[in-house]
Amino acid sequence: MINTQANGLQQALLRSQNPKLYYLSFEPLMLKKSEFKNLKAGMLLELGKKLPQLYVYRKGVVIGQVNIGQIDGKEVVVVSAKERITNLGKPEPKHLALECRIAILPKRSFVVGKLVTLSGNTLEHVLLFTKEELVATAALVQCEEGYFLQIRGLN
Repeated sequence: MINTQANGLQQALLRSQNPKLYYLSFEPLMLKKSEFKNLKAGMLLELGKKLPQLYVYRKGVVIGQVNIGQIDGKEVVVVSAKERITNLGKPEPKHLALECRIAILPKRSFVVGKLVTLSGNTLEHVLLFTKEELVATAALVQCEEGYFLQIRGLN
């Protein structure tokens, strides 16, 4: 059963820039500036044959890694490592880095080996940010060619 109010709160928290929150995100995507200007609803952004690594961010810094899966039809993550990566590098010339926020990880759940159930339809509401500004919402889709983010709406 989907809880609309809880999903709305989750989306509001994902949009915030609160430095105390633990954001669950894909590794940053590099997108050409020309492709960025041409973004529109329905467009697919290729992620590759394998699902990109998922990281936990706090204050714009990677502080851990997680693995995602499903149990009983619910999306879950397991904290696989705590590590601090301060230098994420800069995008190549003529490219923008897109941050793909998926969910908020509760602070008490940020323990290596801990299994955390994500709220319903988490991968249907991925928020895309560039330079801490929300630019689009997307959904994770999978087909024979690999994984993609399908743009649902632009901001």
